[in-house]
Amino acid sequence: MWRGGRLGRGAALGLLLAVHGVAAFEPISVGIAIGAASALTGYLSYTDLYCRFAECCREEQRLNASALKLELEEKLFGQHLATEVILKALTGFKNNKNPKKPLTLSLHGWAGTGKNFVSQIVAENLHSKGLKSNFVHLFVSTLHFPHEQQIKLYQQCWRGPHN
Repeated sequence: MWRGGRLGRGAALGLLLAVHGVAAFEPISVGIAIGAASALTGYLSYTDLYCRFAECCREEQRLNASALKLELEEKLFGQHLATEVILKALTGFKNNKNPKKPLTLSLHGWAGTGKNFVSQIVAENLHSKGLKSNFVHLFVSTLHFPHEQQIKLYQQCWRGPHN
């Protein structure tokens, strides 16, 4: 005859309490909660599924350089040098498998020369959302840095306090 010791009685009591606690859960609600948690975990961890619904910066986003060149040549007049420089910068950046810095283009010129227009064309060729992409930031000096007397402050904020 087996005699349960102190540990045996404690384990039996724990088992009875656990069964009583489990009975308090409604099986349908628990199943839905577990299913929702599993779906959410799968959604957040599976990159392709996540990127179907949210904007991702993936390597698969290829630059169609010939389409970009054609679009710039058709829509941008008198700026053949800009077209060449922009194409060279974009293809060089996209061909780099491990860039150390993000792509940055600084376009200069008088008002009406097409800086914002070129920015829009480039953004639309790099990202499906164009200028509305989370990966595209357009700064216009007269809008974002309007006060000439605060140039030193703008430079310090832009570079950071330690540069």
